Amino acid sequence: MKIKNKALFLDRDGVINKNFGYVSSVKNFVWLKNAKKAIKYAYVKKYLIIIVTNQSGVARGFYSEKDIKILHSQINKQLKIINCKIHDFYYCPYHPKFGNTKYKKNSYLRKPNPGMIFKAVKKWNIDLDKSLMIGDKKTDMMTAKRSNLRFIKKKYNLLKEVKKNLLSK
Repeated sequence: MKIKNKALFLDRDGVINKNFGYVSSVKNFVWLKNAKKAIKYAYVKKYLIIIVTNQSGVARGFYSEKDIKILHSQINKQLKIINCKIHDFYYCPYHPKFGNTKYKKNSYLRKPNPGMIFKAVKKWNIDLDKSLMIGDKKTDMMTAKRSNLRFIKKKYNLLKEVKKNLLSK
């Protein structure tokens, strides 16, 4: 049987970058202190690094899915400089109350639903028992709970949280 992977699931805004509300491009993406080091630490420990982020700014018409994809590509370009990467980015562009017809809907992908986690588990063969999620909001905690995933609330320093909580396996 194929060995399952361990993963570090991270919320994006407020966890790896400053949350200015509707962050959609490199010009308003500001890394939080030690976030890159935290990602590198987990990467070196052989964790898959996976971002799961609600992006209702798409539904609201503030930016496009293409903008998100460009930003995520730029994030990985910056991480490549320190020899690591985020393995995958999952985002939910939908919102149940706001937006145009295409994006205005209840979605199983939207946190606190576990859809993005389960998509990643299927694609990357992830063992949830060996994985964890770090987020800064109640919706992140609820998503982790609904996925049977250990949850750590990000407080101040992502690097400290990661070092303290990653299994050394």
